[in-house]
Amino acid sequence: AGARAARTAPGDPLGRWNAAAGPALRGVEAHACRQAAEAYAEAVEALPAGADRDRLGELARLFALGRVARDSGNLLAAGHLSAGQAEALTDHTERLIEAVAPHLPELADSFALPEEMLADWPITGAGYAEAYDDPDAHWHTAAGR
Repeated sequence: AGARAARTAPGDPLGRWNAAAGPALRGVEAHACRQAAEAYAEAVEALPAGADRDRLGELARLFALGRVARDSGNLLAAGHLSAGQAEALTDHTERLIEAVAPHLPELADSFALPEEMLADWPITGAGYAEAYDDPDAHWHTAAGR
């Protein structure tokens, strides 16, 4: 990004900004994700040992794997990830999903989100599978596609 910005003509501040803005925003996002992950890890570490703490640790690993998978091309190109590691991301992610999935209701409850916040989201209700299968729902109509 710096090289691209440096190639932009000195008299073109907007061009220099445009060349640097994307990488800068990705850097800010990565920094914010790291801070959030560190705060989450500290909170999980403060919990007593047991199944709840294990599940929350699995969620943290799932989040991290998602971030790595999203940026795997750049990480691979920069030599921070091997081809074998990149290929294994999907398997590791699927294993974590299998471990976490049976505990999703309890995990969702642990966030203590207000019911009114979730009321309009079919996936949060007891009949979410039926809501998804509703042939009249917007995701099954031409307007929703």
